[in-house]
Amino acid sequence: MTAQLTLRIVTPERVVLDEKVDEVSAWAIDGEFSILPNHIPLVTALAFDVLRYKAGGQESIAAVLGGILEVNENTVTVLSDAAELATEIDETRARQAKERAEAEKTQRADKLDVYVSELAFSRAIARLKAADLSRRKGSRRHSESGL
Repeated sequence: MTAQLTLRIVTPERVVLDEKVDEVSAWAIDGEFSILPNHIPLVTALAFDVLRYKAGGQESIAAVLGGILEVNENTVTVLSDAAELATEIDETRARQAKERAEAEKTQRADKLDVYVSELAFSRAIARLKAADLSRRKGSRRHSESGL
C-alpha cells in the first residue's frame, strides 16, 4: 500500500477537512510548494490563496485565507482564521464581497480601514479562484467522460 498523508484544515469555528490524501499543493507567502508522503518536517506561513489536494486520482480545492501549514510524520495540518472547500463557496456572494471590498478600498482614507478592505478583497479573490478552479475541473471531467 502506498503511503498517504493525513490532511487537516482547521479554523477556529470548525474542522474543514480531515482526510487521507496523496498530495497537497499550496501557496506560502514566498511561493507555491507541494507535499508528498514522507516529506521532511516543515512549518510555513500561507498566503490567501487556494490549496489543492489529491486523493484517489481526484483533485479537490479549498480556499485558505492565510494561516500556518505544518508537515510532520505524514500529517499536514493547516491552521487558518478562515478556510472553506470549493464546493461550499457561493460564487455570487463571493463576487459581491469582492465588489464591495473594491469599492470600500477606494473610499477609505484611514490606513486601518484600507487594510481591512484589502483583506476582504484578498479573501474574496481566493474564494472565487477556488470556486472557478473547481468548476473548470468539474466541466473538464464531464467532457472527458462524454457527459
